[in-house]
Amino acid sequence: MMHLLDAIGAGIFAFSGALLIVWGLTLWTRRPPVVARRRSDPIVFLFEGQDLVDATPAARRLLRGQPEGGPDLAKVLRLLERGFGPDLGPRLAELPSGGRLSLASPNGAGAVEVAEEGGALRLTLRPDGVGASAIDTLAFDAAREELQLLRGLAEDSPHPIWTLDVRGELTWANRAYLALADIASVRPGDPDGATVARAAWPVQPLWDSPTDLAEGRPLQERLALASPDSEEPLWYDVTSVRRGPGSLHFATDVTSLVQAEVTRLHFVQTLAKTFAHLATGLAVFDRDRRLVLFNPAFLDLTGLPIEFLSGRPLVQAVLDRLRDARILPEPRDYASWRESVAALEAAAAQGEYRETWTLPGGQTWRVTGRPHPDGALAFLFEDISGEVGLARRIRTEVDTMRDVLDALDEAVAVFSPAGGLFLSSATYEGLWGPSSSAMPDKALADEVARWKAGCHPSSAWSRLENLAPDRPTPIEEQVRLLDGRKLAMRAAPLPHGALLVRFQGSVGRDRPEDEALAPHDSARRTEPA
Repeated sequence: MMHLLDAIGAGIFAFSGALLIVWGLTLWTRRPPVVARRRSDPIVFLFEGQDLVDATPAARRLLRGQPEGGPDLAKVLRLLERGFGPDLGPRLAELPSGGRLSLASPNGAGAVEVAEEGGALRLTLRPDGVGASAIDTLAFDAAREELQLLRGLAEDSPHPIWTLDVRGELTWANRAYLALADIASVRPGDPDGATVARAAWPVQPLWDSPTDLAEGRPLQERLALASPDSEEPLWYDVTSVRRGPGSLHFATDVTSLVQAEVTRLHFVQTLAKTFAHLATGLAVFDRDRRLVLFNPAFLDLTGLPIEFLSGRPLVQAVLDRLRDARILPEPRDYASWRESVAALEAAAAQGEYRETWTLPGGQTWRVTGRPHPDGALAFLFEDISGEVGLARRIRTEVDTMRDVLDALDEAVAVFSPAGGLFLSSATYEGLWGPSSSAMPDKALADEVARWKAGCHPSSAWSRLENLAPDRPTPIEEQVRLLDGRKLAMRAAPLPHGALLVRFQGSVGRDRPEDEALAPHDSARRTEPA
C-alpha cells in the first residue's frame, strides 16, 4: 500500500513538473516575437540639410505634438536632447562626410546612430532591448515637460484664468484669479479675510458662466467687478470657451482702457457743448477727409441739411453743396472750381488757409483752415458782416471828420495818449508839411521839434515838452514863424488821454516886406485844383 502511495505521489510530482516546463517553454517561445515586433518597427529619420525628407511611422509618431515652424532637424534634436544630452547637436555638426556616430542614452532611452550618406543624414533610434522603448521614454519625457510648461504658463500668467464645471462651480483657478478674488471679497482693514475666503473652497466665481457657449467658439464679454475700496468698478474683458462639460475662462484687465474711454467721452461731450454755443461755424474732417464733427453754428450759417452732414460726406462734397447754395465765391468754370478746392484743401493742411469770402447776398465770411493731429482738418466759418459793416461806418466817419478838419482855417493835429500823430488837417500839413517821424507812436516830440525849428524861441515849446501825459493842462500861446507871421497856438486835452493842438492863421507881421508865404503854404497854394 505504501508503495502504491509513493508511486501516485511521484506521478503527481512528475506531472506538475512537466506542466511547469511546458508553461515555461510557452513563455520562452512567445517572448521573442514581442521583441521582434518592437524591433521590427524602427525609428528612423532621413534629413537633407535641415529638412526631413522621410521617416518611419514610429518616427513620425514621435514627432506628434511638436511645435509648428522651424527647421525639422532642430525639432528632432530638441526632442532627443531629453534622453541623450545637449551635446548631440554639436557632435552632429562636426560629423564629416561619410562619417558615423553612435551614442548611448544615460537614462535608458536606448541608443542613437547617425550616418552621413551622400549629403543625407540618417538618424536611427534603437531601443535598449527588452526594456522600455525609446519612443515610450522620450514621449513620456516630452509630455511631462509640456505639462510642466503649461502649468507654469497658467499659474504665472498675469491674467486671471479659471475653469467651471457644468454646474458653474469653480474647479481650478490660477494665482492671478485668486488674488483678484481676494481683492473683490476682502474688505479694507480685514487682513484675515483672504485666508477665510480661500479656506471656503470652492471659491465663489467672480462672474457667471455664459449660458450660450458653443464648443470651440470663444465668447468675449466686457464685465464689471465691484471693488470694496473704490467707488469705480474694475473692468475686464472675459473670454469664455466651452471645454467638454465645463468651460475655460480668461480675463484681461481693461480698467484703464475703460476709464480712458469715459474720459474721452466726457471730453468730447464738453467740446460738443462748448462748440454748440459758439457763433463760429466749425467743421472737422478726418484723415480721409470725411466730416466727423460739426456744430449748430455751421448748420445755421450754411443751411445744409442735417441728413447730408450726418452721412459723413467728403470735404469736396460739402464744398460742392456750399457752391450750389451760392455761399462760396464761384469761379467761371467747374475745372477752375475743382482746382480751387484742391488748393484750398492743401493750404488748410499746411495751416496757411485764411480768406475772406464776399457772398452774393452781401454777407462777408472769414474762413480759416487748420490742420490737426493724425491728418485731420478743421474749417472755421465766421460771419464778419457786422465787423465789416462797423469798420466801414468807422472809416466813413473818419473820412467825414477829415473832410471837416480840412475845411477849417485852423491847422489841427490830434495826438494819441502814447504821443502818436492820430489825425491832422490839410491846413496843418500845408503849414508844417507831412510828418516825417521815424517813430509814429512817438510823433509828438518830433512834431514839437519841427515847430521849434520853424519859429522864433518861445516858452510854449518847453511847456508842450513838459506836458504831463496823464493830466495835461490847456496851453494857449502866441508864436512867431521865422517869416514873421504870428500864430495862435492852443493845446487842449481830449477824452481818453488824447491831445488836440491848433494853430490859428497869421495875426500880423513884423515887417511889411515879408509878404512871401512859408514854403509849405506856397507849395500848397500852387497845387492844381
